[in-house]
Amino acid sequence: MKIFPRFVAEETAEYGVAGGRVRVLAPEVAHRIAAGEVIERPASAVKELVENALDAGATRVEVDIEDGGISLVRVRDDGHGMSPGDAERAVAEHATSKIQTADDLARVESLGFRGEALHAIGSVSHLTLTTNAPGSGGPGFRVRVLAGEPVESGPASHAPGTTVEARELFLNLPVRRGFLGTVRAEANAVATVVQALALGRPDVGFFLRSDGRGVLALPAAADLRERVSQVHGLSLARGLVALEDPVVWGLVSPLEMSFPTRRHLHVAVNGRVVDADSFAPAIARAYADLLPKGRHPAAFLRLDLGPGEVDVNVHPAKSAVRLRGGRSAYPLVVGTIRAALSPDRGLGAGVPTEEAGTELIPIGQFAGRCIIAGEGDDLIILDQHGAHERILYERLRENPEAAPAALERPATAVLPEDLAPEAWTFEAELNRLGFVFEPFGADAVRITAAPQTAVDPEAAFLAALHALAGGEDLAKALACKGSTKFGEELSREGMAALLDEWSSCEFPNVCPHGRPIVKRVSLADLLREFGRL
Repeated sequence: MKIFPRFVAEETAEYGVAGGRVRVLAPEVAHRIAAGEVIERPASAVKELVENALDAGATRVEVDIEDGGISLVRVRDDGHGMSPGDAERAVAEHATSKIQTADDLARVESLGFRGEALHAIGSVSHLTLTTNAPGSGGPGFRVRVLAGEPVESGPASHAPGTTVEARELFLNLPVRRGFLGTVRAEANAVATVVQALALGRPDVGFFLRSDGRGVLALPAAADLRERVSQVHGLSLARGLVALEDPVVWGLVSPLEMSFPTRRHLHVAVNGRVVDADSFAPAIARAYADLLPKGRHPAAFLRLDLGPGEVDVNVHPAKSAVRLRGGRSAYPLVVGTIRAALSPDRGLGAGVPTEEAGTELIPIGQFAGRCIIAGEGDDLIILDQHGAHERILYERLRENPEAAPAALERPATAVLPEDLAPEAWTFEAELNRLGFVFEPFGADAVRITAAPQTAVDPEAAFLAALHALAGGEDLAKALACKGSTKFGEELSREGMAALLDEWSSCEFPNVCPHGRPIVKRVSLADLLREFGRL
């Protein structure tokens, strides 16, 4: 019994080579493989069709799906539409208006450019394209394709713009259908794609319906912050910090706002929404010493690099980009985010007290853990251990190398079994950090010199070795083991010196582990507590 008699060739021998094992695939097989690279699931079809709508200058995009997009995907736009001839050519393989020569790939500014989407979707569905070019004077034009074969074309009524319907997705690829998720999972994937594209184009209205029920209604927004508010809520959007670099701009969360997952990451390069995971390491590095472990920021980044600087022809789904010449935007992303988060940009903290115009005056120490100080009309309660960590961390991050200071009494560090060989693998690196050591039995070393900042040479040595072996943040490890211990008494001069150094830190409000280290109480708040205001 032939399930798809029109779609599958009876004979493919003419594509083989007699007596050989390598044969050329029949066109219908090759087309299905190619379609599978571009259209993996209903969300892929929605992404391609919406990007085509945006390329067509749409100001409003409506998406309808049924059964998660398996039974129906419909995308309607009010863009510039197509002429009858263009409509017939658009469903053919590698037909596009975006590029003409190979050289154009180096200057791609449109979202689509390969001429694959409509042909790929039409190869695995019943596709109907209805369009009308504004000012054409005609009623419109319709083209129907069934599993890659033209079925019908002719005049049809349609408002200016284009509507593409794909019914029974993967009708001739039952195996691909079997690998799709549940209807709910596929519908959620479509919603995620529409949200991402909407964040990339705040000036366009996006509307999504699933089985006739409204899921998203995002009218055209004034700017990115308003669009973030539409998608993620006003409270998140209102608290975001603006990035002001002309190349890397957008919105990121302040230090007091973080999340347990990375769901609030969104990146667009030259207007193209790309996989945020490719920029997640740069975003994570920018917040590495500012957020607690397991917490993630929100970041809505826009990179404007110029079409000649970016290679967009990297991934079949066009979800990744590569910078030409092997250059990386990561340092620029990290630097721009950290500059925006720096307290001295607007809060007055993080700058030397003599420049800020307010002197920090130590009042005393509480329980060997906190320093109490006055700053103008504010009372400062400072976690002395966290403050010292921050001071050492920023100093070590700038220059981790240190001159060794001879110890009055050599310290002995017992090496864990997994770290014993690493002590000699990283001997040169440990020497540059200021540690001088020698073997002391089979699984221990004798430390004769250490960095002057190391309060506990043994703990600092093991922390440095562990960080080197595990590829972790060396400055953070050394700062933690080199800072003052809880319960350590400080003289008034010591408190004043620590306060002075702390106030000059780039990020004085959090320790390198992202924990808050300072509490400010204004005189007005105190008087209000006492009923004096």
